[in-house]
Amino acid sequence: MQTTKRRNRSPLVRLLTSLASDIGLAITITLVLLAVYLIDTVTPLGEPVWLLYFIPLVLSFWSERYYAIPTVCIVTLLFLVGGFLVSPQGIAIPHAILLRSAFFLVFIIVSLTLWAIRRRQLREDRL
Repeated sequence: MQTTKRRNRSPLVRLLTSLASDIGLAITITLVLLAVYLIDTVTPLGEPVWLLYFIPLVLSFWSERYYAIPTVCIVTLLFLVGGFLVSPQGIAIPHAILLRSAFFLVFIIVSLTLWAIRRRQLREDRL
């Protein structure tokens, strides 16, 4: 008689299983956010490194936590402002402000859209 679960799973399978858990996802999102922020602070203004902030936002969509998307959005927007203040100058400041402001608005719109989709999924799961 075969069991449905194998007792001796490979280390890769165990790693992927732990990353797919909610705590693993939260750790991954945190590490990606910090990595993107560090990259953003060392690259000159005008380099679109801040586009990488979409990665943790999309990852937060798969979290079981209801407020994961808004939390990632708020932290990202704070990091976006911090990255602007700390980054070395590469382009003119008004142009950099325009680019960051546009991303700021797009990021909020995408976050609200993902959160609305997530809320709808949760409501459908309850029914």
